[in-house]
Amino acid sequence: MQLTEYEQEMLEGRHGEGLQTAIEILVKMGGLYGAERFLPVKNAHIDAAAFTTIWDAGTEFVEYLVEKGAKVSVPTTINPMSMDTRRWREQYTSEAFAAKCERLRQAYLKLGVNPTWTCAPYQCTNVPVFGENVSWSESNAVNYVNSVIGARAERLPDLVDICCAVIGRVPEYGLYLDENRAGEILFALKGFGDSSFQDTVDYAILGYLVGETAINRVPVILGLPAGTMPDQLKAFSAAAASGGATSLFHAVGLTPEAPTLGAAFHGKKDYEIVEITPGAVEEMRKRLNTGDTDQVDMVLMGCPHLSFQEIKEIACEIEGKKVHEGTEFWIQTSHPVYELADLAGYVAAIEHAGAMLVRDSCLMEMEYNGVWKGKHFVTNSGKAAQYAPAINGVKITMADMKGCVAAAVTGTRPEEASL
Repeated sequence: MQLTEYEQEMLEGRHGEGLQTAIEILVKMGGLYGAERFLPVKNAHIDAAAFTTIWDAGTEFVEYLVEKGAKVSVPTTINPMSMDTRRWREQYTSEAFAAKCERLRQAYLKLGVNPTWTCAPYQCTNVPVFGENVSWSESNAVNYVNSVIGARAERLPDLVDICCAVIGRVPEYGLYLDENRAGEILFALKGFGDSSFQDTVDYAILGYLVGETAINRVPVILGLPAGTMPDQLKAFSAAAASGGATSLFHAVGLTPEAPTLGAAFHGKKDYEIVEITPGAVEEMRKRLNTGDTDQVDMVLMGCPHLSFQEIKEIACEIEGKKVHEGTEFWIQTSHPVYELADLAGYVAAIEHAGAMLVRDSCLMEMEYNGVWKGKHFVTNSGKAAQYAPAINGVKITMADMKGCVAAAVTGTRPEEASL
């Protein structure tokens, strides 16, 4: 790699061992990907915040960088922890595990991160601008900022993302390059009516289908409603990144790099076309639905973390109702969004109904010790539908927002909505 004078100084250790370690790792990574240089970044987002993802070795790596004088050099947000620091005892977390999570949290605070603890930083203080180079991890977040905002990011590995935040640079490879941002496969929606795609769950199921088919190609979607909202694109981003390895998609007429079909493909005309019908989406819904009982043990919403608007909708729907005894209703969000919702009175409405608002964490990253094995979850999240069965051994039923609330209140499987 061709290094600037300052980068060479970091590599030689003239700015401390912490920076030297970080840039040594990134130089090796750049070489693996054939990068010729580093790109300066204006902000960063670290994924490696969950203790269940990086364990003791990851904590020790962060502590080592801090001990050697490193701090993040650009504004840096961070992903959810493996516990809600306020309610972890209610969420089946042991004292020993909580202590490990707290140790990791303290290390990151010393590193200088912005303690957002959210997988949706683009809705919580960290909003890049079009064309800006950023160093981000977290699959849904990378997909969202690449696609919906038009910033430039790659799915950085855990711990590597820390190194980028420390030196404020990322190797120039992959989706940082213009030629790699062109669409490669077209998904044309056919046969959908005006009532289609009204809820985020519809976008989640479509996203999972697109991701599974595209794998790591850049998909282009033609036919989404003009009124598609950011929260719906968030659901699509998370599911597409989980069903496959999608890090960038173009929605014609909606996302900034796809004002036209031709622009999405950079003028290329030789690409595969896949037609998606309501039947194909319904078939994917059935595949994701592995629940085999009417009893619902948990309703999970907030994977990715919910926005203020989504919490408002849940609060309005559940007001005056009570969560069914024997059913748990977990609603995940960041602390900043929680505070806004609290000021608006939505937290009181939700908690009065008996639901649990989980802050700064995610069920996928918590200590669970088999407590959920074999249980039936209802969710509107395509990402949760992918990971919860593998991580927690649960069964899944997909439902829209109203269906999720109904399942929490009745304790029974909701009637599946059709597109």
